[in-house]
Formats: sequence, structure tokens, C-alpha cells
Amino acid sequence: MLVILSDIHLTDGTSGTTIEPRAFQKFGNILSDIIGDPQQAQIKEIEIVLLGDIFDVIRSSLWLRQENHHPTRPIRPWSNPGDRDTAGWDVRTYTETIVQAMLNHPNNIQARDYLRQYQRDWADQGVKVDFTYLMGNHDWLLNRYDTTRLAVADFLGLPHPEWYADHPFPEIRLFEKYKVLARHGDYYDRFNHEGDRNSSSLGDAIVIDLVNRFPEEVRHRLGLSEEDRLYQALKEIDNVRPVLNVPAWVQGVCNYHPWVEDDIRRIWNDTVDGFLGLEFVRQHDSWGPDFMDFLQMALHLTSSFSFARLQRILGSWVVQGFYQNLDDYRRFAYDEWALKRNEARYVVYGHTHKAEQVPLDVITLPAPLEGSLEKLYFNSGTWRKVFVQTAFDTDNCEFIGWHVMTFLIFYLPEERDPGRHYETWSASLGYGR
Repeated sequence: MLVILSDIHLTDGTSGTTIEPRAFQKFGNILSDIIGDPQQAQIKEIEIVLLGDIFDVIRSSLWLRQENHHPTRPIRPWSNPGDRDTAGWDVRTYTETIVQAMLNHPNNIQARDYLRQYQRDWADQGVKVDFTYLMGNHDWLLNRYDTTRLAVADFLGLPHPEWYADHPFPEIRLFEKYKVLARHGDYYDRFNHEGDRNSSSLGDAIVIDLVNRFPEEVRHRLGLSEEDRLYQALKEIDNVRPVLNVPAWVQGVCNYHPWVEDDIRRIWNDTVDGFLGLEFVRQHDSWGPDFMDFLQMALHLTSSFSFARLQRILGSWVVQGFYQNLDDYRRFAYDEWALKRNEARYVVYGHTHKAEQVPLDVITLPAPLEGSLEKLYFNSGTWRKVFVQTAFDTDNCEFIGWHVMTFLIFYLPEERDPGRHYETWSASLGYGR
């Protein structure tokens, strides 16, 4: 049995809410209910694939510490190995420190322990449970250093963790027995994969120097405590879905704190200026002569251009339709080499956080084979807190949040019910705002 989940985005605790650890206990209970009696279901092994963005090295406020405030060349994932901040930290130091903070975070330890207990319980019934880790765009820095690979492999209990001292986590894998080709999906996202998974992308800069920095700048400039409701609400920006609704979220926060709206607008513009002034961001002029102009126009607010006004523009059907097309990966799945060669019948991506099941094609098998072959694309969705705007009274920019957990299961021919090849599962845990 092959189980695939992705985009859990466990952090060091310095950014927005992550999924409740008990979700992992519920995950184990659901799998146990699905399997029932493993002898009767003929299930001898379970491979759980962690399909990228499991640990989020990018979404950490540690990148923004006081010693790292160079105006154009702070230490970031894209920094040269020899670059250092005023305290002598280089990109390796930042990566190792963030990873260690994630692995020491009580919520992440509790989540891991639920998975380890599940692994032990099934071993007692003669079922081997192993984990496989594939890279994404928020955890790619794990692969750069042997220390971080070893730490994560050991934390998760991957088979032969010492192997990762000399070998990176893979980006793509064909699970031949299950006819499944899996990769994170960022490979097809120009903003988050610029041709080399061992290097940074513009998406890293957007997360660190816009999404992460904005609430920190608000807290610093308005003199807020870490427990302040305004600061805590702004930290949830990265959990708003779809991303185009972020201006509505900020406007909704301002509606509860109207006396700071002008300050927040100024801080946002200053944050945008700092982002656009980064040497790494300016280098993206190579994407086209008008790219930086468009990015500046899209991000800036003017005296007559509020978060509410920006939301009305982004909410138009033209913009929404364009954005949805960016997350439509069915063509990429259809063109995957393993699918074309009939070595896979299923292609699985993560990355978009939108669980999907899309029929791609049905082919007639050539002689001496008989019958037909169904080909499908799946997206494994996400495991994280999401905030979605209410469908009515949208002018007040109200949101409701819940924890999402989605995963996929693929079976060998002899497993479970005859003829059942896969299952898709989607759940939400209603913890609200």
C-alpha cells in the first residue's frame, strides 16, 4: 500500500499556525480503519511518501533577525557561501539553526511521535511501515547540507538514515509496483523553481521578505507585543487561500483595528520597497523588461488604492481565471515521460495545496496485452490551517479557518478489494479562527 501526503509546512513556530499534531493521530486511525485486518486485506507493507514541503525552512522569521538587516544583500537562501551577517552567520548557519528549531519544536515532536507509534503498532501485526521523503520548494535547503539531511532522516525514522550523509533526498520517483510517478510539482512553477532545485527562486524572496517580514515590521514599528491580536492575525497571511484574497484578509484585520490602517498601508509600501530593492529580486529583470514594473505596480498601494480596492480588482473573474490556470498542472502530468511510456498510469503532484483528481486519457493496450489503461493526475493537496473568505457580506472581509488534511492511497493488485486501485481522502478539522 502506497500512501502520499504533502505540503504539511511544519515550522520553527515563528510564522503562522501549522496543523494540529493530533491530525497525525487521526491520520493513523483513518488508515487503520481502511486496512482493517491486514492479513485479510493482504497488506504486508505500507510506504508513506512525504511529497515535499513537509518542513518549511523558508517560512521562518529567523531570517529577519537584527544581525541580518543589510538593505540589499542580507543572508538569504540565495546568498553566496562566503557571505555572513554582522554576527558571522552564513546561509548554512541559518539553515542548520532553523532545522534544529523545527525538530525541537514540541508540536512537531508530538506529530512525529504519533507516526512512530503507528509504525510500531503495525509492526506488531506483521506490517512494515516505511517513510520516503521527496523534495519541495520550501524544504529544498535541507538537501544542501549533510547535517540537515541526517537530522531530518533520523527525526523521521527513515530507513538507513546514515545513507543521507552522502545522498540527497530525491525530487522525483517512479513507484513501479504501483504505477505511480510522484514529484512535488514546483518543477512547473516558474516563481518557485528556476531550473535548479538546489538553488533559490523568487518565491523564496516573496515568502521571506514580504510574507514573513510584513507582520514583523508592523510589530516593530507599532511597538506591539508578540501576543498582540493584530500581530498574530497578520502572521496568518500565508494561510489565506486563495492567495489572491490576502488583501481582503489585511483589510479585514484593519476593520478590527481601524486606527492603524494608515500605518499598516505605509508599512506595507515600505516592505514592498525593501523587497524590490533586494539585489536578488532586481536580478529578475532578465524575466522581461516590464516584469519589475508590473511587480511594483501589483504590490504597491497608493493614497487612492486601499487593500479593499486591491481586493476588488483581484476578485474579478479575469484575474481569478488567470490565477486558476497557473495552478492547472494537468498538461504537465499528461506529458510526463513515465506516463507516455506506459510505465505509470498515475501522476501525483503536491505544491498547489489544491487536492485534485483529473482523468487524463484511456488507451487500448497493444498485443499481447489486453484491455485498456486509464491514466489520471492527482494532486495530494495539503495539511495546514487555511482561512477562506465568507461567501456573503464580503465587504466586511471576514474569514473562517479550519485545518485541512488530504492524502492518497494506491494499492497493489492483491491488496484490499479486488479491482480497487486507489482512494482519495480529504478531511478538515474545524478549530475556527
